Amino acid sequence: MGTTKTRAIFIDVARKLFAEKGMENTTMNDIASKANKGRRTLYTYFKSKDDIYYAVIESELFQLAHKLQAEMQKNMNPAEKLINYIYVRMDIFHEAVMRNGNLRASFFRNIHVVEKSRHRLDITEMKMLESILIDGNQQGYFNVKNPKLAAMIIQCSLKGCEVPFIRGDLRPFSYPENRKHITDFILSGMLECTDMNNKK
Repeated sequence: MGTTKTRAIFIDVARKLFAEKGMENTTMNDIASKANKGRRTLYTYFKSKDDIYYAVIESELFQLAHKLQAEMQKNMNPAEKLINYIYVRMDIFHEAVMRNGNLRASFFRNIHVVEKSRHRLDITEMKMLESILIDGNQQGYFNVKNPKLAAMIIQCSLKGCEVPFIRGDLRPFSYPENRKHITDFILSGMLECTDMNNKK
């Protein structure tokens, strides 16, 4: 079995154990045993439980980025693509939180680790959003004076919307009308800034 495949097995097993038992109640022995591998093999890939936790988070974020990039390839006008991006992002994050169970509780306890892992995803997201806004400007859907800044604001707003998911309170995002309100709020703020800039 290749080293890449073995490492992926350890990450998947660790994710499931963290989700089921929580990170604090999972040992390196648990991970090695569940993966049907020896401890020595596990330690050739990961130096500590924190190391494998970091890999689990990175794996989840990679999947999120991959799915969002797939959405970017869909044939939609920029306005539709931006709304679809926000909806799909909510769905992906909801799915990740539900799949990972107890793992979500450790997000706040390990926020610095998570943010370190997220840095590349944040950059990728801002580039995708900026691309949508630039296309929207060129096609007449938007008139955003600073697409880079607007992309950062939208991305920060979406990250803020993750907090209820992580805390386990999914009610704000359970109903289609609420999701529409969130999208409308984010987009109306952007359009209002556009109108204010036009009046200056």
